[in-house]
Formats: sequence, C-alpha cells, structure tokens
Amino acid sequence: KHKAMQEYLETELKARTKEVVAQKELLEVKNRDITDSINYAQRIQQSILPSVNTINKYFSGAFVYYQPRDIVSGDFYWYDKVNNDKFMIVCADSTGHGVPGAFMSMIGTTLIKDICLRTNIKSPSEVLEMLDKDLQSTLNQNLDAEKANDGMDIIVCEIDINTHYMRFASAMRPLIIYKGKKLQYVNGNRTSIGGYSKTAKQFENIGFQLEKGDIIYMFSDGFTDQFGGPKGKKFKIDRTKNMLADVCDKSLEEQQSQINKVFNEWRGSLHQVDDVLFMGVKI
Repeated sequence: KHKAMQEYLETELKARTKEVVAQKELLEVKNRDITDSINYAQRIQQSILPSVNTINKYFSGAFVYYQPRDIVSGDFYWYDKVNNDKFMIVCADSTGHGVPGAFMSMIGTTLIKDICLRTNIKSPSEVLEMLDKDLQSTLNQNLDAEKANDGMDIIVCEIDINTHYMRFASAMRPLIIYKGKKLQYVNGNRTSIGGYSKTAKQFENIGFQLEKGDIIYMFSDGFTDQFGGPKGKKFKIDRTKNMLADVCDKSLEEQQSQINKVFNEWRGSLHQVDDVLFMGVKI
C-alpha cells in the first residue's frame, strides 16, 4: 500500500509539474506578446513627437528629457512655428501613465496641433480654453458611456521669433525662467484641462520680454513627485530650483545630462512613480 501510494503521489506530482510548466510557458508567451505590442506602440508615439531640430532652427538650443514610466507615456510635448512668426511650445502631463496615459497623450497631441494651427486662435489662453472644450467633447461624446474625468496639466508657451516676447498660459503647471542671471518661478492657473465641469474655465496669459541667452524651463510633476534620497521622500520643487540654479549657466547638453543624473541618483533603487518630462529652451 505504501509503495502504491508513493507511485500515485509521484505520478500526480509529475502531472501537476507539467501543468505548471505549461501555464508558465503560456504566460511567458502572452507577456512577450503584450510587451512587443507596447514597444511597437512606443515607436508610434515617439514618431509623432517633434524633433529638437525644429526648435534649433529658431532658438539658440533646446533639450527634452523624456522618461516614460512604463514604456509608453502620458506626458507629451509639441512645438512648431505658427501664425505671424510665433513659435508655440507645449509641455503636457496627461491623466495616468502606461497605455491609458498614452491614449490620452495621442488625443492631446492631435487636438493641440489642430488648435495651434488655427488662424483664429490669438493667444495661449485661447488654446487652453479651446483644448478644454474639445477634450471634454471628445471624451464625453458617447452619451451612453460614463462621463470621463480624464484630462491633463499643461503649459502653452508662445514666443515671438523676432522680438523674443513670450506669453504663456498654464493649467496646474509652473514655469521657471532663467533671466538676468536669476531664476524666476511663475505659477499657472489652478485648474486642469478636461474633466466634467458645468462652468467654462478661464486661463490667464502671462507675458515676459526675453533676451538672447534667457532659458525657459517646463516640466511635468513626475520629476518633483519622485520618491528617493536617503529618507525616501519626494524630490519637490525646492530641490528642482536648486538643481537648476547649479546648472543654468552650463551648456544645454550638460544641463540635460545633469538633470538625468540627478533624477536617477535621487530615485536610486526605488520604482519610478510617474512619467517624467523636462524641457529647456534657450532664446
């Protein structure tokens, strides 16, 4: 009886082991297919992001530090020359990250490009007001579906190529300007784009006369919200200001390299909490 029981248990063990191995192999195949699909989506997403060379045609230089959390990103950027020698720069952080965030970023990029190239749009605040309406309409057009509260925090910056006068409007994101050897921190409007709202939102235009050599910094909250350091705390805006104070006199290539280094050293072995986008444009 003992021998029979032992043979039975060994047979069952082999059967279960074979079943587990088969399931493991199936999961590996599915995981590989999903990862391959997301990697392909990443190539599509990156293909619609503009080249830094577009900025270099009109300004002294620029850098874009772009670090998705999960291959594809909810953060996105867009820039191009628009009407009457104006150059428009957009830095945006969509709701979510990974695949859901990437869907939002694709929608946002399409809407932003369409709005900025319209001849009747005269200011960054009008861009945000139109984007808010268009995004709500796009996400809530199916009346049978639950109303979407998805949206984005975003900066729209307009620079006159000839006079270097800058106007910007912002939804929940600050702007930092290196001007006259000093860093200036400027808050935006305390309301996001998108989300269901019964009242129309209004955004303010803020202007600065910039000179050659001044630098504009824009970034998503993925940078300041990253946990790390010796105590596992958030990086926060004060450390960001101090970091920029240390690098703003260096070349843009060195600045991008230092921002990358600071972020990764701060994060250490901790998981990246959100997508990261950090942009710098030098007049």
